[in-house]
Amino acid sequence: MKTLLFALFFVAASFAHGKVEVLFHPHDPTLQQISQWILASQSTVDIAMYNMETNDSSPVIQALRSSDVQTKLQKGQLQIRLIFEGYGTPEENSKKMAALEILGVDVRFLGKAIKVHHKFAVIDAELGHHRVVTGSANWSLTSYRNYNENILFFTQELEATSRYQTEFNRLWKHAQKFGADTATRAVAAPAFRDNSNLEVFFNSPRTLKQDQHEASRLTDQVVRLITEAKKEIFVASARVRLKPILEALLQAGERGVKVKILLSQDDFMDIGRRAQWLLTNKNIEVRVKFYNLHVANYMTYQMHNKFMIADQERMVSGSFNWSESSENKHIENLIELSGPLGQEVIPAYVEEFVHLWDLGRADYANTLEKVTQDPTSSCAVAPMSLNVSEVRKLLKVGKSCQ
Repeated sequence: MKTLLFALFFVAASFAHGKVEVLFHPHDPTLQQISQWILASQSTVDIAMYNMETNDSSPVIQALRSSDVQTKLQKGQLQIRLIFEGYGTPEENSKKMAALEILGVDVRFLGKAIKVHHKFAVIDAELGHHRVVTGSANWSLTSYRNYNENILFFTQELEATSRYQTEFNRLWKHAQKFGADTATRAVAAPAFRDNSNLEVFFNSPRTLKQDQHEASRLTDQVVRLITEAKKEIFVASARVRLKPILEALLQAGERGVKVKILLSQDDFMDIGRRAQWLLTNKNIEVRVKFYNLHVANYMTYQMHNKFMIADQERMVSGSFNWSESSENKHIENLIELSGPLGQEVIPAYVEEFVHLWDLGRADYANTLEKVTQDPTSSCAVAPMSLNVSEVRKLLKVGKSCQ
């Protein structure tokens, strides 16, 4: 009887689909949501993170320091593992990893020329209330307060949990230990039945030259979605530099698809090299989130999203910047949502895109006049989304910042 009940439970669970929500920097409480999920964790937390802060002002660190989490760690009820890349110097990265190990986190790093650029976590993968966090954002206050980012929160979505846990396990196997040799157990990726509304792709099997049967080119997945779009495409990506994607976007414009592309300021610097794809078709509009007349000073308010929406029916997001280095030299992920699961978040993505597309445009004329009258004023301007000609006009009168 117990065997039958377990089998029935497994079948029901494998067909059941979870839920997903999306939150956006800088106006949603993303780090607080992550900290609440860590506080509620019961068994395992596995994190693959390019960069995160370790000071007490971070809600994530506050959760890790909390008496509830520390008690569960000390009693062996909970284990937390982290694959950390690090944004700073080797000394700065080691300092962060040491601070996290003091909190009971078992830290490893890949230690290869290939950069782990993931920003995801899998919580309680082997329990019923499993959760996944993934998106474009590092768990840092700079990102939280200043950048445009998106983070997806999955609850009891078996395929998402299994895919991300499998990726974590693959990287953990090949990572190097840092600090003390903490005794942690392996975490199995749960079995699942395919959810046709969700796909997750990783380029790590290819970049690590292992598990080649699972190898994936993330570029190909973006191109596929562009090629299949029928009416409109919204792109909010810090970088759009891959030739196959540029060609697919131009072809979409040529077949009548309305394409809107929002870039971050740093991607404007060499946009002339991509003019034949981005600036020649009437159906393709490009805007740049612009905020400093010294264009190379682009870090402050980055448009750091990496998402695309096709026909308001399908979308992709993740850690993957659309660049050659991201595809071939980084370890990245890309997630695709459609159908009922996609509709849980696509309207919010569309709303966010529309907000960013029109960001600060009402202030452009006044900003242009101010810079014209006083070219020696501050190089920083209020963030606004401008087309290429508007940016060039502003830079022409603000030459003193160049």
